[in-house]
Amino acid sequence: MERSDFIANVSASLGRRVPPGSVEFDARYMDAARAAEAVRIEAVTGDETVVDAAIDSLTTGGWTVHRATTVEDVGELVSAICSESDIRSAVRTDHLILDHARLDAVLAKDGIECTVTESQETPSEEERRLRIESAKQHMFEVDAGITGGDYVIAETGTLVIHPGAGVARLASIAPPIHIAVVHVSQILPTLDELFLLEHVDLSDGKRASGMNLISGPSRTGDIEATIVHGIHGPIETHIVLVG
Repeated sequence: MERSDFIANVSASLGRRVPPGSVEFDARYMDAARAAEAVRIEAVTGDETVVDAAIDSLTTGGWTVHRATTVEDVGELVSAICSESDIRSAVRTDHLILDHARLDAVLAKDGIECTVTESQETPSEEERRLRIESAKQHMFEVDAGITGGDYVIAETGTLVIHPGAGVARLASIAPPIHIAVVHVSQILPTLDELFLLEHVDLSDGKRASGMNLISGPSRTGDIEATIVHGIHGPIETHIVLVG
């Protein structure tokens, strides 16, 4: 059996009429890529209606929403959040927006100890394992996790984070307080736009498959629908929208 016939049979079994690698599949992918580029341009251009919808959904989901006019305002704003929530120690991810905000210097000036999740390679596998275990333990001991983000979904009030080098999943999950900083150009109207961008980035090899979708503080309910916060993650979540 030819390779193309084998792929066609597998695709048919999965309910896909157009197998990957075919001309028609490539054409559909190009249509998706063009649509994804249009979504990115529209997001960067900005739509205050979408921003307002995001703020409403985020607030409804339990986020405390803050606005920063420029990235230079982020440090002082995050420091003020830390002061109000009695945060004395934090771990942050290696997102560029936090570097541009000079967050480490501002927090240090205000007496807040903040460490950065490691992204460099270590000399040996054993040392790497020990560092990872130490970093995991540290994230459960600090008062807050501070992260950037990849997208915010206006429809659902959801923060999207792609874990990777310097962006540990636990930074947004383990500490009792999560503070996220995202530019308004990263706000998408609905989940449809998110899934389109993910599809194109995965097809291009630009993105790993994993992502965290965070829609406010951790909460769960028992059989009587009694809501309890902070069971599986942060009890308090803040998001700073820049721009």
